[in-house]
Amino acid sequence: MFTRIVQAALWAVIAALVVGYLIDSQGLEPAGVVIALVVLAVGVVLAIRSYRMGVRYGSEGIEVHGLLRNRRIARDQISKITNFPAVRWQSADGKSHWTPIFAFAGYGQLAFSHRYNQFCILQLQTWNDEPRRNPTKPKPRRR
Repeated sequence: MFTRIVQAALWAVIAALVVGYLIDSQGLEPAGVVIALVVLAVGVVLAIRSYRMGVRYGSEGIEVHGLLRNRRIARDQISKITNFPAVRWQSADGKSHWTPIFAFAGYGQLAFSHRYNQFCILQLQTWNDEPRRNPTKPKPRRR
């Protein structure tokens, strides 16, 4: 949670600094105000997206929420979760792809943040190792 807040605040601060500079240098001219509003809107969108970065996974597959886009990958298409961290997968036409997981990447992190990211990567790597149940076969009864 701490790193999410810091990442979101970083984009908000950058947008505020750029807006402040634009207004200070150009005054309240219409073009400067329009550019400042666009920069502010982009900063807010990036702050929200960076706060929501992460990975969701379930029995169907994985969904990677990145800074600019999200990607859903079916479980049977995933070949590996790397330590980079990234998801290696194959599309239906057989082409190999990889999707980076920027939410858990970084260098020069605080120790607790680095440990948490490594834990999340390990959890993703072992998630795909769980046995897959055939949906056409009924569940065994427990006694």
